[in-house]
Order: sequence, then structure tokens, then C-alpha cells
Amino acid sequence: MSANLKIISDLRNFIALSSQNSELRQLFTNSCNAFSRRRKLHFELVVCMLLNFFKRSYDIELSAFFDHMGFQELKATKSAFSQQRSKISSFFFSCLNSTLVDSFYTHYKVDVKRWNGFRVIAVDGSTAYLIDRKEVTEHFGTHGNQRGTVTLSRVLCAFDVLNKITIKAGMYPISCSEQKIALSWLPSYESDMLLIYDRAYPGFTSMFHHQNKETPQPFLMRCPVGFSTEVTAFVKSGVNDAISTIKASKPIRRELREQGFIVKVKGTINIRLIRIVLDDGTIEVLATNLFDQQQYPYKEFKALYFMRWGIETRFNSFKNQLQLEAFSGQKVETILQDFHATVFLSNLQEIISKPAQEKIHHEVSKRKYDYQINKNTAIGIMKNRVIGLLLFKDPEKILIQLQNLFAQYIEPVRPNRKLPRVKKLKRRSGKYKTLTNYKRAI
Repeated sequence: MSANLKIISDLRNFIALSSQNSELRQLFTNSCNAFSRRRKLHFELVVCMLLNFFKRSYDIELSAFFDHMGFQELKATKSAFSQQRSKISSFFFSCLNSTLVDSFYTHYKVDVKRWNGFRVIAVDGSTAYLIDRKEVTEHFGTHGNQRGTVTLSRVLCAFDVLNKITIKAGMYPISCSEQKIALSWLPSYESDMLLIYDRAYPGFTSMFHHQNKETPQPFLMRCPVGFSTEVTAFVKSGVNDAISTIKASKPIRRELREQGFIVKVKGTINIRLIRIVLDDGTIEVLATNLFDQQQYPYKEFKALYFMRWGIETRFNSFKNQLQLEAFSGQKVETILQDFHATVFLSNLQEIISKPAQEKIHHEVSKRKYDYQINKNTAIGIMKNRVIGLLLFKDPEKILIQLQNLFAQYIEPVRPNRKLPRVKKLKRRSGKYKTLTNYKRAI
């Protein structure tokens, strides 16, 4: 049995168990009696509807779903569907993605890509525009200026950049601090995960927590040149690679004391500082706790840090190809359902693509460019077929069909492309806008 088929089996078992086990069902629904009886719109069916790239009107999606299932005689009103979906907690879809991620690492084993033995995890945040409804606005908050405000949420993701899997994701009120959310996630990471952060995240408290886990958490952070007196002195020294001792200020010591740590007046942490020079001559400083200069040589860190760009392209995929902001509901819980379903579907498409992608690498090895599966087209191909993967009796047939179809739609990978950054203005209306040349596939 292929790794992908084992992963699909794990997902099907999780969905079935969540429906059949009363304790799990209570955990993932809003009442102890929800889905206790087998109705037309039962738990598994509603889940698969929401995982079928649910972007069009309810009537169209419901009609197409039952037609694809071969149940033309069955009908369900949008009111009935709305009531049934409201019973399912968004926590279920978050756990479904966790099941997918764990299953991927379990079944791919030695095929999991690593850097010096580490899974490279980029952590970064973004925002998502939301519908202007009272319940949604009160929960997530607004952001704006003298010209107006928009309802906005904070989004944070931890992304395995080498394997292209989002291992953790969350949507929060816009008032929540990205840095505090990222720090709260720290206990969930495993010791073989190397965390990469951009310059919004460094701080003595953050570095201290990474260093003082039971097993220190490897990290690489981009620091502002004026981050601290120690970093400023390092930049002025002209040295490219050095171990620096950073002191804890009085406010930092107080903050750590409130969190249960005892830091002495002269408390310090050791950090390895690395100077990199960008193509335009700009100097950047990276901070890490990978102290072994033989095992982790200076020359590798510039390329390592820029691996984090993968999380930026993943946010772009969420918002454009997967139409994250075109939410299918107008309540907080339905928005969170859609968010976690989007993360799950992005991961599922990536995992299904892997065997086909390996085959493509071999077939185009003599061409000028490497080629990759067209993700936008692959997402469109998954529409409706994902139902069969999770519900039909023979998922292997559908899995093979998907992999073969993905391999037919490829595009060249042109390395070192540099395009000017497009700055987006605040948007006050409209659910879906894109600045890419991709057309909607779902």
C-alpha cells in the first residue's frame, strides 16, 4: 500500500470515528445530541461537503454534490445544511489537519526532506479580510484609518518549507499579538524542527524561551540592525560570524518573572550572530542557537533563511488559488471552519502531488528548467473528487486518477526570479481579489 493510500485511510478512519464515537462526537459538535441519529445530512456527509471547496452558493453546491454522489433523488435545503454545519465545531477541521500532518510524517518517514537533520519550519503571520457583520466584527475586530475601517483577522501559520506542509495554523482577532501567539505555539514543536522567523519576532523573551525548553528549540531569526546594543556592536565590528552575549533588561526580567522564570540581575543568553549581505548591498543580521560552526557553517545560513519565502507563497495560494477570503458563511464558527478546511485541502493537494512530482522531476531532468505541478489547476481537479477519496469504497482508484491528472498540468520553475513587490491598498468591499495571473479554478 502506498504512503498516500495509508494517509487517506487514516483520514477516513478519523472522520468515521469522530462520527461514531460518542465522546469524540461531543468534542467536535456543539451539543451532546448533535448527529446522534443518522439523518440525510449526517456528520460525514456535511464534513465532506465543507471539504469540497465550498465556494459557490449553497443551492448550487448542494445540487452538484448530490448529483456527483449519484443521489439525484435526494435534496436538502440550504437552511437544513446551515443548521447541520452549525453543529460542527471548527476544532474538528483543525484536528483533521493535524491528523493529516502526523500521518504524512509517519508514512513518508525517510522521504521527509530535511536540512542537516532538521525539518525547516517557517513561522509567519498575515491577515484575512472578513465580512462586515456584527458578530464577526465584535469577535475579530477592525483595522483602518481616517478613510474607513475593515473587518480583519490575524492569521498565523507554521509551514514546513521543504515538504510544503502547513503543520499548524490559526485565525485570531486582529488585536492579538503575532509574537505572543507564536510564543504560545512553542511547546507544540518537536526538537528536530528548526524554526525560522522574520524580523518581526526577535526579542530576548522569545530567544530565552527557545533556549530554555527541556530540549532547546533550534531557531533562526532575522534581527533588525538596531535590535540591541550587542547586535549594533556586532554590525560595526565587521565580523561575519560570532557568538554574542545578550543581557536581559529590567522590564524583560520582570516579564520573565511573571511567566515563572527566575532571571538574575546580570542574566544573559548566548546567541550566534551572522551577518549576511543582500544583492543590493543591504546588511542583515541573523540570530541562531545553532552554535557549532563546523556542523552549521556560515556560508549556509543565507540560503537557509531565504527558504522561509515558501510561507509567503503559501499565504498567496491560500488567498488566491484557494480563495480563503471568499467565506461560505457569515458567522464566526463558519469562518473558522472554512479557514481550517482551506489549510487541510492545501496540504492534501500537496501530499497527493508528491508521487507525480517525483515522476516529473525524472522526466524533465534534461530540460533547461525543472517543472512543477500547476497548483491552481490541481486544486480545480480536486473539486468533487475529494468526496470520493473520503467517502467512496475504492479511494485508491480516485487517488491514482488524481495523481495522473496532476502530472498532465505542469509549469516551469524559473530560479532567481525577482519581481517588484506590489503594495495592496485597504479593501472595503468584495470577497475575492487577486493580483496574480491565475484565474479561479474552483
